[in-house]
This record gives sequence, C-alpha cells and structure tokens, in this order.
Amino acid sequence: MKNSETLPLITRKAPVKYYHNENVSRFERRRREKSKKEYYSRLDHLNELYEKDEKLMEGVTQPEENEKRTDRILANLSIALNLTLLFTNLLASILSGSLSIVSTFVDSLMDVTSGLIIGICLKLIKNTNMFNYPRGRARLELVGVIICSILMGIANTLLVVESIRSILSGNINPEMDIPTLSIMLGAAAVKIILCLVCYRRGSSSSIVLAMDMRNDIATTIVAIVCATIGDRYWPYADPLGAILVCGVIATSWYGHALEHVPHLVGKRAEGENLSRILKIVIEHDPRIK
Repeated sequence: MKNSETLPLITRKAPVKYYHNENVSRFERRRREKSKKEYYSRLDHLNELYEKDEKLMEGVTQPEENEKRTDRILANLSIALNLTLLFTNLLASILSGSLSIVSTFVDSLMDVTSGLIIGICLKLIKNTNMFNYPRGRARLELVGVIICSILMGIANTLLVVESIRSILSGNINPEMDIPTLSIMLGAAAVKIILCLVCYRRGSSSSIVLAMDMRNDIATTIVAIVCATIGDRYWPYADPLGAILVCGVIATSWYGHALEHVPHLVGKRAEGENLSRILKIVIEHDPRIK
C-alpha cells in the first residue's frame, strides 16, 4: 500500500477539506466566487475608510460650505414635502374613505412626528450641561429612535385592527375618484423627483433621505393600487392593502429599533470601526513600532 504522504490530498482524511476544481460542484464554485467577491468588496470598502480617516487626520476632508448648504437644502425640502404630504394625504383620506389611503396618512404623520422627536433630541444633545452629564447625552438620539418606533408600531397596529374589523363587518366603501387619484399621484411624482435628486447627490445624508422617500413611494403606490381595486373590482382589496402597508412600515421600524438597542445598552463597535481605530492608534506617530 502506498504511503499516505504520497497520496493526493483529496484522498487523505485531513481535518481541512480540499478539493480540486474539477471535483467541486457547480454550486460550490458559485458559493466560493460569491464569498470571494464579498471579501474583496469589504476589503475595498475598508481601504476607502482608511483613506478617508487619513485625510481627516491631515485636516483636508472637512466638507465645503457649499456641500453642507446643498445637504441642508435637501433636508429642508424633505421636511417641507412631508408636511405638505401630511395635509394632502389627510385630504385624500377624507375624500376617499379608503383605509389604504389612511395608512399613508398615518405614515406621513409619523414621519413628521419622528422628525420632530429626533430634532428635539439633537437639540438637547447639543445643549448638554457637561457638569450634570459628564459623558454627554449622545445616547439620547437612540432613545428618540426607539420612542418613534414604539409610536409607529402602535399607530399601525391600531389601523390593522380597524382594517380587520372592516373586513369582518363588511363595512367597506372606498371611493377613488379623479381628484383623490390626482392628489396621490401628484404627491408620489414630487417625491420621486426629490428622491432621484438625493440619489444623484450621493452624500451620506442625502442617501438616507432618498432611502426614506423610496419606502414612502413604494407604500403610496401600493395604497393607490389597492384602493383603486377596492373601489372598482373587489372591496376587500382596500383593507388588505392597508394591512400590507401598515405591516411593512411597522416591520421596518421594528427592525430599525432592534438595530439601535444594542448600541443603547453598550455593545462594542463593529469590526471595521475597531480596525479603523487600531490603524489610527498604530500609525498616528512614527515612533510607534
């Protein structure tokens, strides 16, 4: 019998499995290629963060005033649009009596409320008395996010209960006439335009605004479709659409809250952030070997 040292590695009973390419299945090759792409993608992202940190340490990455002004303008436009949509969705809800349209009004109301709560929290953080709060009040923003998530969950749960009650009682009378449809489509069109502008802008704050508007656009389109079907073809489509919209919104905010709870209770930073800090600590002085 041949010595085990002269046998191919594939026939050994080694703890580490190794297979030649011709013996690897197609699915395994695709999995490896996907893992390799993800690895190099994370590596490229980390290198970009390293370069950004180096420029920041050199004092050359402070945003220009024009860039800050553009982001502020987009943020103010988003706030003004949310306030406008609050009243237009309220008007559309009254005209149509549709639960799907009411769900978009609840979404707009909670967007305005959450923005107000977060703004108050940020103002309190900025005006912190360091004598009374030696560590600052940075976590107050996380508390604000959790409060918004709870309020959003309660509001959408109440609307889901009302939708189920309408289904059981059969009291469903949505009316999607031309004025209501025009109001909803016009609001969605304006939000689509502003969303595209934010995506084209490409800054971190504008991307966050664009993602929020993208979700609002999706829920608005679903509400319009379900309300129209409920008015013209199948009445139960309207409360079912309201349940779908509320479920998506509540799930999104629930996941958002779960992401922030670990930071509130003191979870350590992510691996890439620890790596960035370690690199700065090691390389900030040439005397460190």
